[in-house]
Amino acid sequence: MRGSVGILILGLLAWISCFGPRPVQAGKVLVLPVDGSPWLSMKILMKKLIQRGHDVLVLVPETSLLIKSSENYRTEIYQVPYSKEDLDENFKLLKDGVFLKPPSMADVFVNVERLMNYTTMQVTGCESLLRNQPLMTRLREQGFEVVLTEPFLPCGSILSHLFNIPAVYFLRGLPCELDSKANQCPAPPSYVPVAFSGNSDVMTFPQRVKNMLMYFVESYLCKVMYREFDRLVTRHMSDIQSYRELISRGAFWLLRYDFTFEYPKPVMPNTAFIGGINCVKKAPLPA
Repeated sequence: MRGSVGILILGLLAWISCFGPRPVQAGKVLVLPVDGSPWLSMKILMKKLIQRGHDVLVLVPETSLLIKSSENYRTEIYQVPYSKEDLDENFKLLKDGVFLKPPSMADVFVNVERLMNYTTMQVTGCESLLRNQPLMTRLREQGFEVVLTEPFLPCGSILSHLFNIPAVYFLRGLPCELDSKANQCPAPPSYVPVAFSGNSDVMTFPQRVKNMLMYFVESYLCKVMYREFDRLVTRHMSDIQSYRELISRGAFWLLRYDFTFEYPKPVMPNTAFIGGINCVKKAPLPA
C-alpha cells in the first residue's frame, strides 16, 4: 500500500514538473532610445535586462548628445543628416526655454516652435535610418522579439510595426498628454488641469471654463506639434494614419513617475509605474 502511494506521489510530481511554470527564457531586444536624460534612465533598465541574460542591441545615431557605444551591450551606428554643432545648438534652445525656468502660458508658443525644430531634426535622422536598406535587412534577419523605445520620437514605434514585433514604451510623459489619449484613458477637461494653466484638480467654475478654453488651444497646438510625426508615419505605413494611432498599439507602457507627485488619474492595465528607477544611486541628505 505504501509503495503504491509513493508511486502515486512521484507520478503527481512528474506531472506538475511537465505542465507547471517554466523558467523564463532570455530574448532578443532591439533598443531605440531618445537622446538626453531619458537615455540615462533607460541605461538602468538595460543593465537589468543584460543581467538576466537578454541579448540587447542599441541603435545609436552617429551624432548624439549622450548615447555612446559600450562594452556592456551591442550597438549599431546609423548615419544622420545633421552635425554635432547643429544638434547642440538646437537642444540648447529647447533646454533654455523649457528646463531653465518655469514655463508660463506666454512661453507656450515659443517653446512649441523650439520643440518642433528639435523633433523635425530627429525626424530627418529617423528617415535616414528607415531608408538604410542594408541596415534594415540586417535588423530583420536578427529576429528581435521586442522593441524597447521611448515614444517621444516615432522611430522605435515605426520599427516595431514594420518588423511586426511588440513595442514596450519607456517614458515620463508626452507633450499634450498624447500617451493618455493614445491609451484611451478618460481625462475630461472639466476635472483634469491642462498643463501651464495653474489649475489644480479642484477647480471653481471660472477655472473650469479657463481650463476648457486652454484645452482647445492645446488641441490645436498638438496637431501642429505632431504634424511631422504624422507625415513620417503615413510615408512608411499605409494602414496607419497618425502617430497617435501608431503608439496606441504599444504592448506595454513603463511609466517613469509615481502618483506621490502626480494628480491621480485612470491608467490602463498594460502599464506599470517605475518612478523609482532614477533613485538607484542614493545620496545622503545634507545637514
